[in-house]
Amino acid sequence: MRRVHALGLIAMGSVMSITVTAPVIPLYLSSLGLPTEHVGGIIGATSLAIIVTELLAMAMSHLLGRRLTVVFALLASALMFGTFPRAASLGGLYASRLILGAVRGFLWPVLFAEVAEHGPPERRGAQFAVFWLYFGFGQLFSPALGGWLGGTVSLAAPFYAGAIICLLTIPAGLVVGTQRDRSPGNPMSAYVHLLRHAPSIGRTWLLTVCNTTIIAVFATFFPLHAAARGVSPGEIGVIFTAGATSFVLGQWIITRLAARIPVDRFLVPGFIVRGLAVAAVPWLSTFRALFSLNFFGSLASAGIPNAVSMRVTARAPREYLVPAMGGFNAAADVGFFVGPALGGVLAGQGLQWPFLMVLPVLAAALLFLALPERA
Repeated sequence: MRRVHALGLIAMGSVMSITVTAPVIPLYLSSLGLPTEHVGGIIGATSLAIIVTELLAMAMSHLLGRRLTVVFALLASALMFGTFPRAASLGGLYASRLILGAVRGFLWPVLFAEVAEHGPPERRGAQFAVFWLYFGFGQLFSPALGGWLGGTVSLAAPFYAGAIICLLTIPAGLVVGTQRDRSPGNPMSAYVHLLRHAPSIGRTWLLTVCNTTIIAVFATFFPLHAAARGVSPGEIGVIFTAGATSFVLGQWIITRLAARIPVDRFLVPGFIVRGLAVAAVPWLSTFRALFSLNFFGSLASAGIPNAVSMRVTARAPREYLVPAMGGFNAAADVGFFVGPALGGVLAGQGLQWPFLMVLPVLAAALLFLALPERA
């Protein structure tokens, strides 16, 4: 289990570098005078690029080996965070986020595969709970730090903090194995094989799209909604930290219950509570109400990423774990693209519409969960 803790530290640093900027990036882009279409588009651009490179992560780990793939992703991420505030044009802003997404896409499939391969299948639930616990720790203080830096130093300061965090995470990458994954002549053939021989994986990927679309809508448009109602950048950061705190609490509870209650049982209530909570944002305006909404919504949905990642690893053949997790992470980033991009277009007609768009997404998730599960 020590190796899982070390892999969790890499995940924690990687998440911190993202979440330290999360409370301020919509405010930073808005301060440049950009309309909501570009605010959502630039934020979503990162995920759009991640989708492509996550699908090719198996080829990259074959070329460089897993360890060098992780180190490269962290080093290049630091460079992109540090240069983003210096982008002097709209094209430069889009290019910076696209490159950031491209290099980050090689990171997560390797980390997930390393966790899944660490122990026997019967321990996988506990291992992923520990991994997701570190993921949650990565969200704890960095949003509050980013909000504080944005409010007291400048809206650009959190991006430099993200670069420093990436650099500090690089030494932890040495725990990743040096092996090179077997790469098919056409990397996409691995995904065709998975969908043919494990069709339920495709449905699980779609479930992941629903989950991250809901999350991305909240992360992108909540700061704009809160700021319009007088909530400061520092308070917005605290609200994000409240959600991260409850996510960690949820992972701790799941870790303790893993041997007695299958994490799948948390999926339906988690989706319902989180989806309805995000849809309710436009009708709340005070710091206390928004704080409570995010805390309890995040607590209820804490089991979702754990459950869906376990579903994928349980269905995928061992030799296809990297592409299976590449597809899982790419599906997550489809949601992280669709939420900001489509939400940005809808926000042009009123800021309440991105939040309301999660209702049909919630309905789709419940439909996928209601359909019989097939191996």
